[in-house]
Amino acid sequence: MSWTVIVLIICCLLAAFAVWKEVGRPKKVHLALRIIASILAAAAFACIILPISYDREIYVSDDHAAVLLTPGFNPDSLNNDKRDQLFTTDKSVQKSYPQAKLIRLDELNTDSPAFSKVHLFGYGLNNEELTQLNHLPVVFHPLSVPSGISQVNWNQKLKSGERLTVQGSYNNTGSKTVKLILRGLSTQLDTAIIPAKSNKQFELTTVPKSEGRVVYHLLTITGTDTLENENLPVEIDPVQPLKILILSASPDFETKFLKNWLAEHGYEVAVRSTISKDKFSSEYANMQAVKLEHLNAGMLEQFDVVIGDLSVLKTEGALKSEVTQKGLGVIIRADTLSKGSSWLQTNFPREKLPVKNLSPVALSIRGRKNRSAPLKTEQTFIREMTATQSLVSDAQNHSVVSSSMAGSGHLVFTAVANSYNWMLAGDKDDYAAFWSLLIKNAARKVPVSESWSVAEFPTVSEPIDLQLQSGQIPGKIIADSAVIAPVQNPDVPFEWSNKYWPITTGWHSIKQNNGQPQWYYVYGRYDWEPAKAAEKLAATRHYTETYPANSSVTKQIHEKMRIEVPKIYFYLLLLVACVYLWAEGKLIN
Repeated sequence: MSWTVIVLIICCLLAAFAVWKEVGRPKKVHLALRIIASILAAAAFACIILPISYDREIYVSDDHAAVLLTPGFNPDSLNNDKRDQLFTTDKSVQKSYPQAKLIRLDELNTDSPAFSKVHLFGYGLNNEELTQLNHLPVVFHPLSVPSGISQVNWNQKLKSGERLTVQGSYNNTGSKTVKLILRGLSTQLDTAIIPAKSNKQFELTTVPKSEGRVVYHLLTITGTDTLENENLPVEIDPVQPLKILILSASPDFETKFLKNWLAEHGYEVAVRSTISKDKFSSEYANMQAVKLEHLNAGMLEQFDVVIGDLSVLKTEGALKSEVTQKGLGVIIRADTLSKGSSWLQTNFPREKLPVKNLSPVALSIRGRKNRSAPLKTEQTFIREMTATQSLVSDAQNHSVVSSSMAGSGHLVFTAVANSYNWMLAGDKDDYAAFWSLLIKNAARKVPVSESWSVAEFPTVSEPIDLQLQSGQIPGKIIADSAVIAPVQNPDVPFEWSNKYWPITTGWHSIKQNNGQPQWYYVYGRYDWEPAKAAEKLAATRHYTETYPANSSVTKQIHEKMRIEVPKIYFYLLLLVACVYLWAEGKLIN
């Protein structure tokens, strides 16, 4: 049931209740007027909640163009424009250039005669603002991308122990080198250098040591001057301990070191190693002992990841259904004992390298900026397939760890059989990054009942759209302490839009009634100015390509426009109806 139908039903019931109360009154004076006033009050209330609009024929003149000024415009470019057609939606622009009239964007479509096109000066408009032009053609007079961080992206939600990676582009138009610094808790964590007169990509990384909501800082410095100091909000959630089962063809160092590392990091671990035919040894860490001799569906369902040698995993008949139907993850360790083929290795064909004596090589672990310490690997690699994704590769981009989906679960195949050598050499970070990546990609995924998303750079005192994806109709939505009404997407029925105007910077929350709060960060008006300008430039260019000024719209004499009725009329109608009911009741009594 849509939001519109719900509102109409409630308001109809409200009107029916009011009429029933009026009919049941002992005094019947002015009964008809009171019934009309009650119905009008309920109708006005519905119109306040729901958007009411109408179609209107408007006249369009080919030579009637508006000039819209946005931040960054050059006043010298306006000499030939008519002053009565200068507009802006930005108060700071209107303050610095009083000749421009401050308007709403939708007013450009409702003037009579209507404007046939808009000449837009400055950095342009964002996607939210462009939609308000309602397909009105635009002639864009753009500026160049300003000096500074023109693009930036970072993983704003992390699990404890995961790496924070900040990537972007810096446009250095100056004659001096610029230094980028990633700071957190008053500590310099990583740096990058941008040469003068260059547009260069950068990447900064660190592993957060704390949990919760943290704000890092990205500074741009040239000499002793700080050009930018931007906030990088990050939410770090604690890791829920996973239950991991290790199946080894025989006791070995790889299994021993892996079990110890998992136990030290809070994982619940069970290890079964084959000693001889039908004889096993079992070890446990952070969990109670269970019988592992014969694995069935009920036993496998207790674990999130199974790590095992290929020769052992091939013999477990209950494994396939648990992976494909219930989402169990499997990390497959290639061994020399395995021959033939199985469903576990279909997507991971191995090939030998044409080299007899291999020297240790540094590996590229996905998500890390630098390569690992050298490690001597086997003479085989995994041939890439369309259904697989490489996770770890050597210097020649030969994949040594690859992943693929198998029904509801994930398979990770590794040709690295001696990662414990990193631990022996003291390269603990490489070992941790390697196994953390494999386990993260293989682990059984927890079903998500709802998902929230917010546009990039939500800004204080500006409307932001908080998107909710949920399989159920949302109840009351609470943004901070305010209650807002969700609007269902007519094309995507499980998506709901929630408009909100934050009045303070910093962390804000939104949640469904009695649900868990989801957090997002609201930036100041002047935060990330170069990145916002670059984003507006790109969005406006795309809009002008979609609705060019020489389109057929400018040649039409009449155009039908959808005009929204101002809410003030319905507020006045509700006020008049309520005042009449109150005053008439007082006079009669």
